[in-house]
Amino acid sequence: MKIVANHHTPIDYSYLFRSLPGRHIIVDVDDPVFTLIDENEAHARVALTTRENVVGKPFFDVFPDTSEKFKKTGVSDITESFNRVIATGKPDTMDVLKYDIKNSHGDFVERFWQVTHYPLLDEDNSTVIAILQQTEDITEHVKTEERLADTQYQLDEALAIGQIGTWAWDVQGDTVVADKNLARMFGVPVDVAASGISLETFTNAIYSEDRARVVDEIEAAVATGAAFESEYRTISTDGTIRWVIARGRISRNRKGEVVGFPGVVVDISDRKTAEQNLTFLAAASAELASSLDYTRTLHNLAHMIVREIADWCSVDILDDNGKLKQIALTHKDQSAVAWVKQLQKQQGEDRYNEDSAIGKVLATGQSEYYPYITPETPTDRSEDSRIIEKLKISSVVIAPLIVREKTVGTITFVSTEQKHHYTKSDLAMFEDLAKRISLTMTNTHFIEETRRQVVELDRLRIQLQAANEALETRVKRRTAQLEVTNLNLQRSNQELQDFAYVASHDLQEPLRKIQAFGTILQDEYAETLGEGGDYLVRMRSAAARMSTLIEDLLAFSRVTTHAKEHAEIDLTTIIGEVLEDLEARIGDTHGTVSVGKLPKIHADPMQMRQLFQNLIGNALKFHRPDIPPNVIIESTIIKPTSNSNGTYEIRVSDNGVGFDEKYLDRIFAVFQRLHGRDSYEGTGIGLAVCRKIVERHNGEITATSTPGKGSTFIIRLPIKKQEKQAAKGVPS
Repeated sequence: MKIVANHHTPIDYSYLFRSLPGRHIIVDVDDPVFTLIDENEAHARVALTTRENVVGKPFFDVFPDTSEKFKKTGVSDITESFNRVIATGKPDTMDVLKYDIKNSHGDFVERFWQVTHYPLLDEDNSTVIAILQQTEDITEHVKTEERLADTQYQLDEALAIGQIGTWAWDVQGDTVVADKNLARMFGVPVDVAASGISLETFTNAIYSEDRARVVDEIEAAVATGAAFESEYRTISTDGTIRWVIARGRISRNRKGEVVGFPGVVVDISDRKTAEQNLTFLAAASAELASSLDYTRTLHNLAHMIVREIADWCSVDILDDNGKLKQIALTHKDQSAVAWVKQLQKQQGEDRYNEDSAIGKVLATGQSEYYPYITPETPTDRSEDSRIIEKLKISSVVIAPLIVREKTVGTITFVSTEQKHHYTKSDLAMFEDLAKRISLTMTNTHFIEETRRQVVELDRLRIQLQAANEALETRVKRRTAQLEVTNLNLQRSNQELQDFAYVASHDLQEPLRKIQAFGTILQDEYAETLGEGGDYLVRMRSAAARMSTLIEDLLAFSRVTTHAKEHAEIDLTTIIGEVLEDLEARIGDTHGTVSVGKLPKIHADPMQMRQLFQNLIGNALKFHRPDIPPNVIIESTIIKPTSNSNGTYEIRVSDNGVGFDEKYLDRIFAVFQRLHGRDSYEGTGIGLAVCRKIVERHNGEITATSTPGKGSTFIIRLPIKKQEKQAAKGVPS
């Protein structure tokens, strides 16, 4: 780069160019190559290049365009800037340019630039022969701005989440600058609040009942320098009311003059609503508990609701016929009540059919929640639009009333022109209130039912008392009858004992004479009797059977009349004595009797002996021809239960003729025989005696048998308390 001075000596400015502190390159105008003519050292440092690797090369080979625009469209902003300089011969400053460059490793590094292109003209200043690019690396500045923007965004979000607005009041200029959150709380346009408006504009947005107090508090803070804190309501242009708490503090200049009043405002509407809801619920619970007449109570509660938390409230309950009956309808404007009732009368049953809001609540048992309602809100029924427009409804909640898991009615809460839109917190409070009403109704039903039951119980008590008196009369009458019966029974027992005496003496005496004279006739006149001898044998046999029958009948009656006191006996000893008495019969039949370990029990020893003598005797008697009888006697213990100490089970088994079990009940009856007298002797009383003995000992006897294979007689006797310890030695 040489320039000729006045004395015609050329001056080389190349060294000066390369030493400039600004970042510069010179580009040829050979579009589209734009050859790099020169680069100074300052540019080489920020561009991560060297002059030797740049000069003489196409611009976009050294600095490829990495912008998103070029990637999408193929159009380069740098090329367009070059062309504007070439076309106009005037400098061109580009917007902030994001243009990444390669480092020494060939990787692209993010960079932001501020670029201006200057034309280099020929000697006539008429043609652009080259372009000087002045470059400033503003990467750190851009990133700092981004970080500041992110920080501001996070701060704005934090304030929005916390429902916090900020203001700065220039007291001397009476200008308040506020952020968007505070602007929203006061119903002021965001752009207007950001540009600054008078304090009066903000104070006019304070609820009328709170405004004078807050203005006085602001003036006091300015006058005294005390910290400002105030809790009040705001009302926006659309009528929305909010509760806020404001805090601020004045600032002074060096002269001590008040110049600023910054502060914050926090939206506490949710907290105030929650506090009001809790207060109301407490009052509502007290009202619900004040009377058992829930119809009157709900009517009073509806008036409380309209005073405190709603503009319109209605309570509808299904009657016993399933028809919806309105028991309360309250509106803050009483003139509207008559209109609503007339409209409901026109609607009739359509008011709570399955398509209506109330009908849905009755069908599902779930609340219907409409937070935002306007006359333009879509509805399937023209009546609904008329109601919305007439009553200026803005929000509705319909909650179910549930008694014993059945939806029995609804309670409706409506907000109108004050533009309060019910929130999720309001919905939760309304549902809580509905549950408390439901509980009161449930308790009322329960108390009424309890009263009915008390009346019924009184009636039943009187009936029971009368029945008891009648029962006592019958018991006395029956007791007298039993006393007479007992006397008759005693007399009968005495007569039975007398009969037994007669049977044992008077009846046996003639039989003995018949048998004695028969024996004499048999011994002395047998030869002369001829055929009469057979009659004589049959007569003696009949007399013997008659004598046996009398003895058996006596044995049957003696079970009761000759019973003895129970004592501890060893069944092994008793059965041993029985076997001695039956020794001859055992020998005649070639039979065997096996006796296992038997317990000691409390019983009548004579009757136990008679019991086992009959059972063992029968087992020996009823044996199969040519097969010696085999009798087995054994015992076990049935474990105790909660109602007994346990039971002894004694089994007498044989291998005899057996019997068909369909005759089981018959064999224990008096005079019942299953076999002919010609085959087996006996009267059929023995087993009846056994059953009577066992029953007298509070036991039971039964049997199992198979014809031709033998029988097993089973005796079960209860274990008494004093026998429990001794019974431990008996096999179980």
